Amino acid sequence: MEPQRVPRTRPHALPLLWIALTVVALVPVWSQRLLPMLDTPNHLAMARAWHDFHDPASHVARFYTLHVRPAPYILFYASLHALMFVTSIEVANKLLLSAYLVAFPLSIRALVTSLGRSPWLALGAFPLAFNQAWIYGFTAHLVAVCLMFFALAALVRYLRDGARRELVALSSLALVLCLWHVLPWGVLGLCALALGVVHRREPRRVAAAALALAPSGALMAAMTYAARRDGGFVRDTEFVARWRDVPTLLTEFPRRVADLFPGSTDTLCLAAVGASVLGLCLTRGAFLAWRGEFERRQTLAILAAMLLAYVCLPWEIRHPVSWWYVSGRLPAMIAPVLLCLPALPPGDAARLWALPIVVAALVLPLNLSAVARDFDRRCAPFMRLVERIPRGAPTLVLARGMMRGSGSEEKSGDPATSGPAYWHFSAWPMALRGGCAPYLFDIGVPVRARRRLTAPDWFAPDRFELSHAPDFDYYLVRAPTDATLHEPRLTVTARDGDWVLFRRAP
Repeated sequence: MEPQRVPRTRPHALPLLWIALTVVALVPVWSQRLLPMLDTPNHLAMARAWHDFHDPASHVARFYTLHVRPAPYILFYASLHALMFVTSIEVANKLLLSAYLVAFPLSIRALVTSLGRSPWLALGAFPLAFNQAWIYGFTAHLVAVCLMFFALAALVRYLRDGARRELVALSSLALVLCLWHVLPWGVLGLCALALGVVHRREPRRVAAAALALAPSGALMAAMTYAARRDGGFVRDTEFVARWRDVPTLLTEFPRRVADLFPGSTDTLCLAAVGASVLGLCLTRGAFLAWRGEFERRQTLAILAAMLLAYVCLPWEIRHPVSWWYVSGRLPAMIAPVLLCLPALPPGDAARLWALPIVVAALVLPLNLSAVARDFDRRCAPFMRLVERIPRGAPTLVLARGMMRGSGSEEKSGDPATSGPAYWHFSAWPMALRGGCAPYLFDIGVPVRARRRLTAPDWFAPDRFELSHAPDFDYYLVRAPTDATLHEPRLTVTARDGDWVLFRRAP
């Protein structure tokens, strides 16, 4: 009998393609100054407060107290704080975003290969890296998702091989993860429980994995207790939340993964990834190439745990913490796991399945870069006026006509994004110049409010009168009314486009 012919492979094809897609993925970050990302200015303002707290010129200490302690988000702010010693805050933010875009496909590759799949399947992570959490500016969450997938891969490898180094990696990653963001840490715990059920015939390994995760659980419990005791982010014991029904969750699932900007390009890119994965799952050879039933049970267990979290978690929590957009983050975490369902049949020809995904991984970031450049161009007058504000001067931003669009609560109507890009523009003066921001997040770290200036309702910039916010030094207003232009206590300092910078008379 003739020996079976081994298919020829091209060992350098995947690394070269990987590097090329990584370079393209970074284009949206570095091709313009301003990105249409919702929470970014607020988080940068908090990093500015930490970094400049002891600088008298920033006036941060007038309005905040320094409150650095172990807590979710603290490593995110610490990373920005450290980077700001060598670069500007905007570049520091771009470096963190770049680190995420590099790490996310690598984390999915780690999970894919730990489940016995071809690393070629991880190419699907490149278009999936740009999801709704991206446009909402959830940078800490995005980085934490990478850590979660690396930890999940270490857990799978340990339960399979029993190598102690995987236990060390799992325990270390879980500890770091809970200092970045609580939600991916919680999802990791659910997936660990599901995998424990699959591996129930190996109780020693399951127990060892549980012990490896125990330090992060103890740390999370201690951080929660400390937050309740000192009046941090966790304020009381009452639980008030809002859920969405299961049909709504299911119909919204694709949108939560890849609704980035108006139009159908993002949807088509997601469809290309989905069609490729589904096609492989329906291919008889793909199922025959699986390394047995056990890997399938592991993958399905992880998916079941994540889907359970998606269905059971509330959309929004109001007490004991204030947390908008909770369950909505899960679809973007579930979609990459679907890449682990199929397996590639042997041979280079089978890798043609990756062509639609590669096209999506090229089209999506390039299109995202184009709309972001348009956003940056239209917002340039605003940013130029922010740079003219004296350092440390308390400034109120009134983005008149920009907070609400014609769609849902999540849409601001901007042509560059499907998200409410202007909700936290009020924090840009503090992020770049210091001082204070009227609607800064109250996370409990790295700073807490000492003194709050009276400000109008967050969603009411169109009904502004000076009596609503009499104590700010500067007011940056888009399309001010005649009443504001003729307010005797305000002096026009500069104009640029639709924006006018006012100074309050002493």
